[in-house]
Amino acid sequence: MSTKQPKKAVTKSTSKKKQRRVSRPRTVVIGVLAVLTALAAASVLLYLSLTYMHRVEIEQRLERITAIYDSLQLSSDEYIVQQADVFGDKRPYEWDEGRTYSSVVRYVHGDTLENTVTELDAAIKAAGFTFIDEPYPGSIGNVQYHYTSDEGAYVRLTVSSKQRLEAFQNANIMGELDDETIEELNASIDPNAGPVNVTIKVNLDDNNE
Repeated sequence: MSTKQPKKAVTKSTSKKKQRRVSRPRTVVIGVLAVLTALAAASVLLYLSLTYMHRVEIEQRLERITAIYDSLQLSSDEYIVQQADVFGDKRPYEWDEGRTYSSVVRYVHGDTLENTVTELDAAIKAAGFTFIDEPYPGSIGNVQYHYTSDEGAYVRLTVSSKQRLEAFQNANIMGELDDETIEELNASIDPNAGPVNVTIKVNLDDNNE
């Protein structure tokens, strides 16, 4: 004959122990969630901070580049802008990250090539730049000069005879740019003839373009 075991009485002490066992896991979960929330918030703040700093850097670089163009003091009536692509962010070449694209402004100017080069060379030097290189000396109807500043910025100046360039381009489009035509154009068009195309590039990082 079996005897029933008496049921253990539930006391206040055992009830408190159960509550403690239940409350501990809840406390751990809440703590973990709090840590994860704090980490997520910190990550968001860091991202926003870095994004803001990057945007400020781009704006500061753009201001420097714009200031360089402004320092040349080119009359908008005499130097007529044809194209402008001025930006503050670094834009590495797709095939060479050590080289970056330059901001560029292209103008048309109503003067001879020689007069324009003389005028712009003086303006660039007056803006605090020093001549460093002429990569293609002796080029006919086209002059390119490179300059740098004490702050490490670079300016590239290119001036070409608009009339001469367009004559060669037109002959090429018509399929007539053979040796005979080239000789005729060289003889008939003064390489110093105006108006001229002017390209001014500005780069804060390198002169490798």
